[in-house]
Amino acid sequence: MTIRVLEAVRDELKTCHAIGSEREFCEQWLGKSECYIRTLRFNDLHPSADALMTCASKLGWYAGELQQSSELHHKHWAGVFGRLREDCVTAVEQSARTKWRNATASSKNPCVD
Repeated sequence: MTIRVLEAVRDELKTCHAIGSEREFCEQWLGKSECYIRTLRFNDLHPSADALMTCASKLGWYAGELQQSSELHHKHWAGVFGRLREDCVTAVEQSARTKWRNATASSKNPCVD
């Protein structure tokens, strides 16, 4: 999982004025401390599955709410939020796949022998 996914979400949320700062994004959209992304950057770490799925959940909820509006710009943002949600879910899925593939490659499968 890469921090770029979270940065892309943060930037889109700023663009549509859903957030005003990275601090707000970390606390309100990731459920993390105000310095979460800064800490990831400083330590060259990947975001947690928890942070990505918390963000995906909130994006999905807002996408659903915006989709119900008759306003065209709300429908546009519903689509953007839906795509961002999928990016978060995909990042978690890719990380999980890498994890189990690495575990499989490093050990023999006892069920096959």
